[in-house]
Amino acid sequence: MSAISSLTKQYGDDVLFEMIKTAKTNPHTKGLAIELETKQMQHWAITRMDPDKIFHLFMLNTVRSDILENPKFATTWVNYMEVFNSRYPAEKTTMMEMFTKSFGDVGVTKMLHVGKEKNWARNLAIELNHKQLKMWLDSGKSVDDVFELLKLDKQEVIFRDQSLLYTWVSYLNFLINQYPDNKAALFTALKSRFEDRQLNEILNAAKKFPKMENDAIKIQTDKIQAYLASNESPRHVFRLLGIANEGDGILGSPLFQTWLKYVKDFNRRNPKQRHESWFDPLCIDLEWGGNRMIKEAMKNPSTMSIGKKVENEWLSLWLDRKKLPTDVFRWLGLSENALADRRFKTWTTYLDDFNQRYPTQKITLIEGLREHYNDSNLLRMFNAAKKDPSTKTLVTNVEDMLINSWIVEKRTLTDLRKQLGRVENSDDIIQRYIKKLTATKKNTA
Repeated sequence: MSAISSLTKQYGDDVLFEMIKTAKTNPHTKGLAIELETKQMQHWAITRMDPDKIFHLFMLNTVRSDILENPKFATTWVNYMEVFNSRYPAEKTTMMEMFTKSFGDVGVTKMLHVGKEKNWARNLAIELNHKQLKMWLDSGKSVDDVFELLKLDKQEVIFRDQSLLYTWVSYLNFLINQYPDNKAALFTALKSRFEDRQLNEILNAAKKFPKMENDAIKIQTDKIQAYLASNESPRHVFRLLGIANEGDGILGSPLFQTWLKYVKDFNRRNPKQRHESWFDPLCIDLEWGGNRMIKEAMKNPSTMSIGKKVENEWLSLWLDRKKLPTDVFRWLGLSENALADRRFKTWTTYLDDFNQRYPTQKITLIEGLREHYNDSNLLRMFNAAKKDPSTKTLVTNVEDMLINSWIVEKRTLTDLRKQLGRVENSDDIIQRYIKKLTATKKNTA
């Protein structure tokens, strides 16, 4: 009897596997552990150990969301499955079948969606997604079958999980590639089956596939013309079109641009009605994503104008609502490099406007900064900003504001050195504080 057979008989597969795993973490036993791991795999193959049992032995069935990053999956289990399939072709199983058996169609779909968002796992996730679609096709699954497998039939009015919807639309595309003559019938069925909101969400996803793009655009264009003819409000059409699902790149999306034109056309057709706002739907549906959409728009010269326009509308609204500058600072997402950020100028403008309109609630620039950063972090921010010639003067001015605050607070040198001593160049600003404090005392003597 071989050593690995004896060890397996004595400890069992589970315990021996854990012993080997522990031994691999010790430099003194790592070499032996790797050798035993290889022999254990060979033993499993010889004894016809089901890959499903190994899958559960490795507890891969409990780590769905990050399984593609799990080294046990990436090496040991995949290698074993390949060895098993080669040795026992009549019992061959696929990775996708194993995943589906353990996690279900919904779980696998979500897992692959997460994998596509991670650089090193993306290619594998895309490959597995293709195999998932092929598995459904080979097993004779219809469009309706997959719709139910992904539990999309349980999502009424809107599709709450866009990753599941996108995978289903991917299957539509997969079928059209296989059976192009069925495309017209598929789109006809979509139009008759779904209400406008869900239909538009499906069309938005379909437009991302070249073979479905033109058909999806035509159906949606006809829908938009029908909305205008029936005088549907822009706010309602915004929701019917599912524009909020466009993500951070919404301001540059063709669908959003189409809707902006709809707003203009609607207002032109209804001159006696209250002017419909293009901004209100963004504000109502996407307030907490507002900063991200603006940031994304400012990256592209073609969308910078609309990005700035949306930002100004938001700030104007908040000024009317008396939103505190400290809250706006947080919303703008300013980091420790705030002084060199375009949005810092936006914030200081809002600060000035707020102080002018609400003088009894006036807040200074340095007070606003200290709401978000302690003095040590402020000094680090100053050091970073000094490396940029365009912000040197600004840094000096803000440093002076901080020094003035220390004078008002009557900070002691011992206290400042204790708090700031470990920050690079902290002694420079402390010396400026000493100099200004001395001059202040002379002037008041």
